[in-house]
Amino acid sequence: MSSGVETMARPASVAIVVLAILVVTSSAVVAGGAASPVHPPSLSSPPSAPSARAALPIVPSVDRPATAPPVVPVGAGPDSVLVDPANGTVFVASQFGNNVSAIAIATNELIATIPVGSQPAPGGIALDTTNWTVYVSNAGSDNVSVISISELSVVASVPVGVEPNAIVVNPANHDVYVSNGGSGTVSIISPAAAIPRVIDTVPVGPDPDALVLDPTTHDVFVAEAGSDNVSVISGATNTVIRTTTVGTDPGPNGAMLFDPANGRVYVANVGSDNVSVLWGSNGSLNATVAVGSGPTGLAVDGAAKELFVANHFSNNVSVISTVNNTVIATVPVGEAPGMDDAMTYSSATGYVYEANGGSGNVTVLATSPARVAGSIPVGDQPDALAVDPVNATAVYVANQGSASVSVLVLTQVTFRATGLPPATLWSVSVGAPPVVLSDVTVHAKGTIVVLVPSGVLAFSFTPPADYAVSKVTGPLQPTQGSANISGAKVTLAVKFGHLESLTFDELGLPPSSPWGVSLQSALKHGGPAPQSASTTSSSVAFTVVQGAWKFHVTGNPTTYGSTPGHGTVTVGIHAITKTVKFKLVTATVAFRAVGLGRGTPWDVNITGPMNASIHTTAATIKFHLVNGTYTFRVSNFTYLHPHPASGTFVVTAPHPTPLVLVSFTTAGAHGAIGRLPGGSGIRSLSAGPEMVALAAAPLGRLAA
Repeated sequence: MSSGVETMARPASVAIVVLAILVVTSSAVVAGGAASPVHPPSLSSPPSAPSARAALPIVPSVDRPATAPPVVPVGAGPDSVLVDPANGTVFVASQFGNNVSAIAIATNELIATIPVGSQPAPGGIALDTTNWTVYVSNAGSDNVSVISISELSVVASVPVGVEPNAIVVNPANHDVYVSNGGSGTVSIISPAAAIPRVIDTVPVGPDPDALVLDPTTHDVFVAEAGSDNVSVISGATNTVIRTTTVGTDPGPNGAMLFDPANGRVYVANVGSDNVSVLWGSNGSLNATVAVGSGPTGLAVDGAAKELFVANHFSNNVSVISTVNNTVIATVPVGEAPGMDDAMTYSSATGYVYEANGGSGNVTVLATSPARVAGSIPVGDQPDALAVDPVNATAVYVANQGSASVSVLVLTQVTFRATGLPPATLWSVSVGAPPVVLSDVTVHAKGTIVVLVPSGVLAFSFTPPADYAVSKVTGPLQPTQGSANISGAKVTLAVKFGHLESLTFDELGLPPSSPWGVSLQSALKHGGPAPQSASTTSSSVAFTVVQGAWKFHVTGNPTTYGSTPGHGTVTVGIHAITKTVKFKLVTATVAFRAVGLGRGTPWDVNITGPMNASIHTTAATIKFHLVNGTYTFRVSNFTYLHPHPASGTFVVTAPHPTPLVLVSFTTAGAHGAIGRLPGGSGIRSLSAGPEMVALAAAPLGRLAA
């Protein structure tokens, strides 16, 4: 192969930076057994390749989402991907595994490994949907393998020229065109016979590589790296009808395309850093557009009239207006972009997908205006990709360095903001590591759009000063920090609110008493984060976003209760102060003497959290006690003896507790004991006007 093709081997001088790669270890399945991935020869750096690493912007990525993108092991050195949606299969040709892997779209499972010829060429795979056939050009064995889709096996091997490269199918007659880089010819295979065979060989210039077919005229354009020309083969006569001089080393590994929107052919010239524009009607040169260093990949958005050019050595993408053939934008991307024409456009999503072989990710580019919409980590050295034309959110990426295919099911996430002043800057940080995307509101509304893999997406918002997010709503109950996204498009509504002061004042606590307040959004989902604070002063202050908040008073002394202890407060456009009143939590504990004559003196002494002693001639003694464990002692000044004379009890307001009935009697006398359920011993008394009734009973029946 010529120097133009050799130039596109992997750069040894470019450091490979892997951005949050999902590492997959697998065995490469080949005919006859397993094989380890073989890396192609090193790429010599261009004389003045610019260093773009420092200028690369941070673009959105998701580090190991909860629903990880599936990774399917395939043969060694995959560098061609073909999607057959009609049969639900993805075909991946592996250059060093000498095979084609068939992956089921429905399950992302490897369903067949099909041995083919030696060293399938990068991009050398084509589909004939009518005949249910896949064609694979084998650069190492100088033939084309014909695979039956229904049988998932090779049904024919057609000898062609030396070192076949690109391959295209003419949908009008199903003839197959194969460029032979080593023999300077194009072989034409007809599947009409029982066994496909070469029906014509067309001489062209040296080292032909990329092929494109005009679907209207059925003419075939051939990029010749050895002569810096493009030859046009008539689809009617299979003869060269025009040869046009273009740039140096045109069409590396398939970097040439036909734009059906304007009928022009675009050729990337890797050696002269430009793109040639040809008229599709006659093959003549229309324009030459200078781009970045080492253009190797092309994709076109016909509706937006924009051509995207991946510049392998300058780590960026040039965007050309197809109306006036001028560069209208240059977008920095990852390292070593566009390997093996690793670039495609999906009309269903409106995005361009470009694989960066040196940084292990796929950059997603939006059009009109051109900008980075996302960057998705994949495997090692991604160099070929394809979009499912039916399930347009699925992108299949061949990772040559890790012998695998990453299946990216992408979701367009729209953050739609309301509640901010007009012309206000706000931003969202997306993914991990975090990536910041900004927007300026128009009429108090704003929109930020990002394309990410389906799964759990982490994000956070940076509002303008004095504002915060009051709620986030969307599918599957998102929070203000993450959402589980799926499908082609998801919209998350982000409502902002002004920050206000919310203060809680306390009344009734002793000085320096600890207390606090916890806050939680009153929304079930998507509300702001909880807050809490404690203090020994008389106030607790919060800065909160407008909305409804649930509060709960915490940390107060166990002997005090708060009113209210919890509730909901709605914060509007003004500061709010809420007063919390504290008072002692007490229980009324009554001791009633039974068996004492009227006017007979007696007393009860209480020790515990509160200490008290009452001497009286009344039949009942009442104490108002805070919660806790107490001991008591009963005394009188007559010949009668109380039972019990002492004991313990626990006040656990406001819970009710059992009572014990005892009495006064003469020494040694026995009397009946009346009990409510609960037994005797340590008594737990409620906050109501409960009592301990002293009834006649022998001494020692209640724990002293």
